[in-house]
Amino acid sequence: MKIAIIYHSLTGNTQRMAKLIESKLVKAGHEVIATQLQTDIPLKTGTIRQPMTFNITNLPDVSSFDAVIAGGPVWGFGPSPVIYKALTNMKGLKGKKLLPFITMGFPFAGFGGKASITHMSNAAKSNGAIVLNGIIIPKMFHNFEQLMENGAENCVNIINH
Repeated sequence: MKIAIIYHSLTGNTQRMAKLIESKLVKAGHEVIATQLQTDIPLKTGTIRQPMTFNITNLPDVSSFDAVIAGGPVWGFGPSPVIYKALTNMKGLKGKKLLPFITMGFPFAGFGGKASITHMSNAAKSNGAIVLNGIIIPKMFHNFEQLMENGAENCVNIINH
């Protein structure tokens, strides 16, 4: 299966998760292309509840992929505006399976993780995607490395089914 991993990362946590997912998918025999989203202006904070003017300079067309995995951090108790905008504007998403994932500093999924997955899922659905159950990776007070490892394995299992 040909899979696109599209992600936004500021601190590197989401990038580490994306790379771990990529590694496990390749090991499982999939063809994977990962893209870290870039913007035309630096973004250090933000929320999807406040309008922000920026462009994504490397948003791929996913028409040639069988599935998409999209991830980002929690910003302001929701998804980063970059990953949200990507899912809203991504070309070729219609009819594709999409698996969202979130990394977050807070210890409980209710502190922005669940809302982020919901917002990302709704954005992808409005763009025609078939959304799969999302994965939330909290950091504070957890074994973050183990949660990332388990989350990456879950991504592979979900994509394979």
